Amino acid sequence: MKFLVRLIIILSILNISCDETNEIGIDELLSNQKNKIKVHYLEIPLNVTNIYFDSVRTDEGDVYFGKYSNSVFGDVKSIAYSQFSFQKGDEVLPIPGQVAENYYLPNESSQLDSAVLYLKFSKVYGEPTFDEQEITISQIEDTLFSSALYISSRYVELSPSIGQIGFTRFKTLNTDTFLTVPIKDFYGKSILNRLIDDVGIVELIDQTRGLAFVPGENNSQLVSFDLDHEDSKFILYFNNPEEGNAYSPADDSLQYVFRFNSPLTKKYSYYDIERSSSELALLDNIDSNEKFNFQDKIYWQSATGVYPVINLENFHSFLDTAKNIVLNKVELVTGPIDNVNNLLPPSKALYYILKNNRLNPVGIISNPEENVVMKDNAYYSDDSDPAEHPFDSVISFSYKGESTVFFQEVAMNNLTANELIAFPDSPNTFDNLVIDKDKFFLKVYYTKYKD
Repeated sequence: MKFLVRLIIILSILNISCDETNEIGIDELLSNQKNKIKVHYLEIPLNVTNIYFDSVRTDEGDVYFGKYSNSVFGDVKSIAYSQFSFQKGDEVLPIPGQVAENYYLPNESSQLDSAVLYLKFSKVYGEPTFDEQEITISQIEDTLFSSALYISSRYVELSPSIGQIGFTRFKTLNTDTFLTVPIKDFYGKSILNRLIDDVGIVELIDQTRGLAFVPGENNSQLVSFDLDHEDSKFILYFNNPEEGNAYSPADDSLQYVFRFNSPLTKKYSYYDIERSSSELALLDNIDSNEKFNFQDKIYWQSATGVYPVINLENFHSFLDTAKNIVLNKVELVTGPIDNVNNLLPPSKALYYILKNNRLNPVGIISNPEENVVMKDNAYYSDDSDPAEHPFDSVISFSYKGESTVFFQEVAMNNLTANELIAFPDSPNTFDNLVIDKDKFFLKVYYTKYKD
């Protein structure tokens, strides 16, 4: 009997799904209410403006160094700051031919051969050029704290240079994966002596304070480094003329490795932005958290503090006029982008509620799960992660994402949302977008019940 009931249900569902005259089959499920239920589709245009933040959090993800000129968003000079630390090697003797990081230690006889900084390339902004870019490495004058949040407006004073090199880096046709910077011997010897004195990790970080990556005056590209990558490291090459102990043999080819990705260290980028000759020069005359409108365009470049703000007033007006509805599917769409070939737009968008015309980007980035509002893709999703609204660079050249439950919660007054702000998945990016104001809208599929 149970099998027969299940068979009838399955056949009923198949019959409903094959009915091309009704997308969701609601009429068949409620045949006695057929005249009272109807499925609708509507596109709701959204009013959009911009908001400006004078600084953003830059201590997560890549760090940037260099100079970059953008006719729309302004000219940027960036200095990257980072601390480094070490981890003592295992006490188990490595097998012959195996590389055991920091197993071998310096001793009182140790002599420095060289000190070298390796930085893993990540991204490049700026026109492809054969002109040489210059990087100067300096020790910073102030200690960075691993538990603190660091933003793009925070400048730290620098000591004289301890290393400098010129390099060429292109956007395309370049196989280099990391930059090699020789560090002056006096600095390398000072670190080697700290190891000989058996300094602790925290004490060393406090004594060295950190390094700054400073661009040359004629640089024309903005380069990001992935300091969490295993290829990013600071190495002391040294030799031991005499044996110290079992972990410090007499050897002429030893090395000690320092890395940038310890929980005890901090890294971030400082940005000096000059907009006086750019399209958005008006930002020099407005306050942080202030909205602005310029021409009929919407601008988006997260690292320089420019974000779209989406007003949901038209959605609320629709709710006021359309009583007794259930939202079957709601898509938030931005696009299409006309000049996509001339832009590098953010890869995806996340949305946050803007309250009282103010929003703290530091708080959002430090607690993204607690602040992002679109965590769902549909009613049937159990995913609690922020919903991704990716940019389709192949077909639609638009940002699209379903957030049905979010908009239904708004419709039921379980959630208050009058404005949304669009963030990229990482706030520290120079990917940018310029788009017409009329390219923002909701696609709403809903079922209306007539009394």
